[in-house]
Amino acid sequence: MVQSTHMKYLPSRAFTLVELLVVIAIIGILTAVVYANFGQARAVSRDEVRKTSVKDLELAIKLYKAQNGTYPPQGCTSGATSFAGPGTESFTWAASCANYITGLTPDFIAQLPTDPRTEDGGVGFFYRSNGTDFKLMVFNSLEVKTVLTGDEFGRCPNFASCGGAAADRARTYAVYSSGAITW
Repeated sequence: MVQSTHMKYLPSRAFTLVELLVVIAIIGILTAVVYANFGQARAVSRDEVRKTSVKDLELAIKLYKAQNGTYPPQGCTSGATSFAGPGTESFTWAASCANYITGLTPDFIAQLPTDPRTEDGGVGFFYRSNGTDFKLMVFNSLEVKTVLTGDEFGRCPNFASCGGAAADRARTYAVYSSGAITW
């Protein structure tokens, strides 16, 4: 048998470095696009949590009034002219404490809600009551959704009295009794 001294060229079955880099780049781009969309969906979900929390808390406040004849007082050591909230340490128009509405838990609501993202620097839940009227806000917290003037939660017509500037109007859910419109 005669052996050939000339070997035939066999094609390689491996990927080249360039092919691997192209595939890695494509996966990176797809990951970035998916992550950006996922982040947007999470922000929308947090906005929905805020809206649901305001509705639940408003219902608890109204149930409290139906049973006791007055709206529940705000917690903390805040006076009748300031708001109370769970994370308001750096805001001058509000006092800070975890029990920012007294008398609601556990009979009317299991626990007082907090913002799903942050309760710092004047962002988050705020409550004020004089017994006859109340105002509840999730102030300057919305991430994606905006509150329009005619919206069910667009109830802060005088934002100076709500503790902020007119630019905050689209980022705040607010509900209140008729006598608290100017707070």
